[in-house]
Amino acid sequence: MLPRTALSRALVAALAVITTSALAQVSGTDVAAPPSGQDVTSPSTAQPRAPAPAPHSGRNIPSTPGAAPQPGTNVPSASSAQDAAPQPGTNVPSAAEPAESLATEGAATDDVMLAESAEPPPGFTGIHGRVVDEANSEGLIEATVKVVTGAQKQALTDLDGNYRLALPPGKYDLRVFYDVYQGRRITGVVVTQGKVTKLDVALSADVGAVQEVVVEARADRRAEGALLQERKKAAAVSDAISAQEIARTPDSSASDAVKRVVSATVVDGRYVLLRGLGGRYSTTLLNGALLPSPEPDEPSVPLDLFPTSLLANLNVVKSYTADLPGSFGGGTLLIETNTYPTQFEFKPRITLGGDTVTTGQERNTQQGGGLEFLGFPGGERKLPEAIPTRHELGDAGESPEELERQWESFPNVWGARKKTALPNLGLSASLGDTLRFDNRRLGYLATVNYGHKESSQVSSYARASNENNAYVRNDDAQLTQGVETANLSGLASVGYQLDRDNELTAFSLYTRGTDTRTVTSTGIDSLKGDRYEGSRLQFIVRQLSFNQLRGFHRIGLFGDAEVDWQANLSRVDRDEPDTRDTLYSDSLSTPTGSLSFPNQANSGERFFAELGETSTGGSLNLTLPFSDVRVKVGGLTQLSFRDFRARRFRYGIVPSTDVDRTLPPEQLFGADQLGDGMRLREFTRPESDAYDASLGIFAGYVSADAKPTEALRLIGGLRLESSRQELTALDQFTGEEASRNEVDYLDWLPTLNAIYALTPAVNLRTGYSYTLARPTFRELAPFLFYDFTRRRNVSGNPALKQTRIHNVDARVEWFVGDNEVLAASVFYKRFQNPIERVINTEGAGDVGFENAAGADTYGVELEARTSLGRVASVLRPVRLGANLTLIRSEIDLGAVQGLQTSAQRPLQGQSPYVANVNLGYERPESGTEVALLYNVYGKRISEVGTNRLPDVYEQPFHRVDVALTQRLGAATQLKLTAANLLDAKVTLQQGTVTILEYRPGIAFSASLGLSL
Repeated sequence: MLPRTALSRALVAALAVITTSALAQVSGTDVAAPPSGQDVTSPSTAQPRAPAPAPHSGRNIPSTPGAAPQPGTNVPSASSAQDAAPQPGTNVPSAAEPAESLATEGAATDDVMLAESAEPPPGFTGIHGRVVDEANSEGLIEATVKVVTGAQKQALTDLDGNYRLALPPGKYDLRVFYDVYQGRRITGVVVTQGKVTKLDVALSADVGAVQEVVVEARADRRAEGALLQERKKAAAVSDAISAQEIARTPDSSASDAVKRVVSATVVDGRYVLLRGLGGRYSTTLLNGALLPSPEPDEPSVPLDLFPTSLLANLNVVKSYTADLPGSFGGGTLLIETNTYPTQFEFKPRITLGGDTVTTGQERNTQQGGGLEFLGFPGGERKLPEAIPTRHELGDAGESPEELERQWESFPNVWGARKKTALPNLGLSASLGDTLRFDNRRLGYLATVNYGHKESSQVSSYARASNENNAYVRNDDAQLTQGVETANLSGLASVGYQLDRDNELTAFSLYTRGTDTRTVTSTGIDSLKGDRYEGSRLQFIVRQLSFNQLRGFHRIGLFGDAEVDWQANLSRVDRDEPDTRDTLYSDSLSTPTGSLSFPNQANSGERFFAELGETSTGGSLNLTLPFSDVRVKVGGLTQLSFRDFRARRFRYGIVPSTDVDRTLPPEQLFGADQLGDGMRLREFTRPESDAYDASLGIFAGYVSADAKPTEALRLIGGLRLESSRQELTALDQFTGEEASRNEVDYLDWLPTLNAIYALTPAVNLRTGYSYTLARPTFRELAPFLFYDFTRRRNVSGNPALKQTRIHNVDARVEWFVGDNEVLAASVFYKRFQNPIERVINTEGAGDVGFENAAGADTYGVELEARTSLGRVASVLRPVRLGANLTLIRSEIDLGAVQGLQTSAQRPLQGQSPYVANVNLGYERPESGTEVALLYNVYGKRISEVGTNRLPDVYEQPFHRVDVALTQRLGAATQLKLTAANLLDAKVTLQQGTVTILEYRPGIAFSASLGLSL
């Protein structure tokens, strides 16, 4: 038992804590410990130390008050290595003052108890005790008690919060910390021979100290509240959507989910535009590493490659910081994937779905084979082995018999087929756990996903023409498209935590998506004066393999400096094997009554293309937490190597031969006709259908994070980024160079962000940066190449300059509650030498690239998330979220207008407004959750108008979705969703003429998941 005098002192000190804690809370101060044997409650007596960062990537943070970490953001300390600064107005006693006198004067004290055990265990000398939660006195599992002076030792608490440190006699300073709790530092703990010093510590939730903590980490940040807290402490203006929020929606891929983020829109169902800017102006990072695009003509990463089940969150950084890649315009999309769980979990799931347009209806399809239902093309789609690869078809003096054999080696399949569309199917499973070995942890997560989807689209389309200054609708036609999509993906993550200061994580991701497109069309071509029927059989494979090794180390120098690094190796591929186009027509002026083969381009064509890009690199960052400023320096190297090869073949009629052109393709191009009136020729372009390219980026930066005052935080930085682009056009048969283009850049990129805390819950943010956007490989190529996606010629321009961008941001944000926020933002961007695609040929619409004079874009963003419990207590289970973005942009083409109608217009693809509304209801008692979602974007330019015709605008699309999630048991969950409940249609309009219109239908799904 404690002696009576010591007990009296303890009661006095406890009373002082109760009566003064509301006015003088000290977060994480140094505690001067009395010698062993002095039975007192030790007050907070030492000056606070600058906090050390929380753990790095892979740290799985419990669901306790505070936020989960993210690279470059200030969040609650996940395992605060040192204590945080005191709250404003707190009187912190001097370390030199005696502990006992402070207690009697009523100074605020920490809940740290020191006592001498009556009878030490035989043979044990050291310190033991218990670490508990201040609020409920429950033991904290695996809290860290670390000796920071006098010895190099640490211990983790057990299931009840108990710990034990065997130490020789002496005086020690200890540090006690736990994920998202305030750390405590206890100084001068004395250990005497043959005695056990008892030290019990109560930790409180990290609330007041969080603004002092900068975390270079990625952990389990799937909760909405955690992301909001992370955003509150972030160095830059940012918005995000968490896995928890995504789970409430019908979204199945990242491209569906990202449009819920403020000011983000998606075009073509896969490419994201941030603040109205896409392509080169929107960079995508996967777990902090740059991702290449598998598209030959599109620098954006197609987000439909990423199933939502792989995602921890999607974060959009909207103001630049020096640790980000310098290519920054609309923003940077950070894709964070799931990390290993803290305890064992096995989660299988099955999903069935469909839509009102496709499921159970007849749709277009084509003959396939092999494992195409899994996304792997059958062997019959490959270029036949009989076709030469070292020279063009027929260019080596082959005999007529040999040529005919080569021609007949191609599969003679041209016609579209019909089948009844089956329901969509999705299968997924994840397995993970964390294994503990003393002070070490080994975590793992494995996830696999498979999805199969069938869709149909019936479109009406036309052309607009200008006749006597009036827009007239021509070329009425109908297009019927059937698409079969297969997605296969897998993720594996292994993390090894040697101790609280050292961790390694290995991560691997593979995702593969295929589209089997079968298109038939009928219509009138008024330019040629023909009635026509056409078809296209297409199979496209896109895949990404990404591998990464990450490390985090707290090295104990300069106040616990941190080192984090990552190395990555990725490969993207796009394969388009044997795309087949047919076109049959009949003249309107002299009709024959039947369609016939026109013996021209775009009919009887076979196209093969392969694109691959290998990217490798790494980054290293050193963070130095000095007392007044937090300095971060680092560097990045990223090398990308791309190769592209395409071959094209065309069937034609041998001159001066009589061929029945009305025969269907399978007969006209069959063995009976080949060599007897029909022939196959290669039209591969030696100067443009093959190229090799590379991009090297080398960067270094320094940034400083300082707090001149308690309320003001300044984050300034400077990045030096060097890049080199090379593109070599070559003859794929001989290897000879057709042309070479090399461009070098060296750029200084300054940035400054300021955050002023008007109150602990209200931030005022401003930021400025000067960033860049590089031209793509093909835009620089000094030759004519064929855009096989849009079927038109594109000429590069080696004289292109890179674009430089002035970015200005301002935001006020009020974090009302744990999951509540009100925010308003304004932004402005000035572009110098923006690169524009200029149409320079009539009819075919061939394009080139030029630097325009300049461009401006500016806008306003408004956001609100709240619980309706603020209106009435009965509405507490109901939450409401809404955001609105208003954007205006204008590009001045000046002398590079070409054939475009407008010299000044909005940026292509940019919507003047984007709105999202989310109304949710949650009843935890029954496991019921309902979400009603609304999304709309304003009309945006789809195609630039030429020859006095106006721009083509995609009209607003009003989408309403609903999702119901119901817990059926302790381990079973059912989710029902419906999307596009208004059955809205996609409409493209040119002036007063509707040139494209179709309905995607109402989509629905049901999924059943287990959590074991």
